[in-house]
Amino acid sequence: MKIQCVIFNYNLPEQADETYNILIKNNFSPDHIIVVDNGSDKAPPALSTNLSLPFNVRFSGQANTTLKFIMTYRPSDYYLLITTSAGLDPTLNYLSICNHVIDELSGSFGVAMASLIGGETETISPEQSHQDLTHHNIPYRSVYSAQPIMTLVSHQLLSICYKKHAAYFNTDLKRGHGIDIELQHIALNNGLTAVVSRDLWVHWKTNQVHKLNLADESAYEYRCQAQAEMEKCFAKRYGEQWEKQFRSQFANITGSKMKITTRSRYKFASLRQLWYRIKLVFFKFRK
Repeated sequence: MKIQCVIFNYNLPEQADETYNILIKNNFSPDHIIVVDNGSDKAPPALSTNLSLPFNVRFSGQANTTLKFIMTYRPSDYYLLITTSAGLDPTLNYLSICNHVIDELSGSFGVAMASLIGGETETISPEQSHQDLTHHNIPYRSVYSAQPIMTLVSHQLLSICYKKHAAYFNTDLKRGHGIDIELQHIALNNGLTAVVSRDLWVHWKTNQVHKLNLADESAYEYRCQAQAEMEKCFAKRYGEQWEKQFRSQFANITGSKMKITTRSRYKFASLRQLWYRIKLVFFKFRK
């Protein structure tokens, strides 16, 4: 069993180097760690960079290019995908934890996302809270829309996504929003697990690039654009009521109780997309 690590750096070289150093201390081989710079000119590459893109292709371009490369020339059984929003804890051994998670989930392993501490966890993604998982003593939890800050994913699942141009290979999701939902959708369609792990956890450092003024758009613009991209892409692929379809699938397979219907005025993806475009126009006008 081999785990290939990928650190996606976007204008946070010190954070990328810190993550790399922790992985080395955890006994991951340097040959099994890819640190990819996304090509933005707003910050220098990390010292640990060993794969650089020539220009900024946003997150989907960064992930798509990198994963195609390593799956072709350095394939592994599993891939640990880490963004610079993840603050690894130096007291944990992530190699041992990943091996343990893989062994427990066995042959049906699809994807396990890290539980989160700090940042905006309790307001944006409370179901992914590490404290909540620990409090209830549940090792794994199915979460409809988890934050893919640190993701352990099998080669099997990534190969299916590769063929379908889905999730990390869906370049229509330029800013990355919706990757987690589509990855989960593909996993559940193929009888694979898609869960959040209690033992695999990180500190969530939200909006660091925006706080340092190193992004090419504001956090609000990013969210509006990313949401509109997702609505347009998924409506084209899965139909106007893609969200109802995805939520129904999740509830049926995982046995989760959740609200299936969406608010009537945002029922269709095209209307939701239009709404986010209008919000963005008003935001730019006010500026």
